[in-house]
Amino acid sequence: MKIPKYIEKLIEKRAGLAALLNHADYKLAEWLKKNGVEVEEYDIYGGCEMYVNPWDSAKRVKKAIEDK
Repeated sequence: MKIPKYIEKLIEKRAGLAALLNHADYKLAEWLKKNGVEVEEYDIYGGCEMYVNPWDSAKRVKKAIEDK
């Protein structure tokens, strides 16, 4: 089956966004570790919450930083 252009663009977009997300997640996790900020593993290093519950995950990470 030939891949429709629209689907090919979606596949490429998803891959690019995933790469950006992985990079941002790694940088954030390293900063948190360096600064001694403890967060649940499901909120960093590819944890599922950044995918399925991104806004609440962001709130928990921000709160952990503020509480430090």
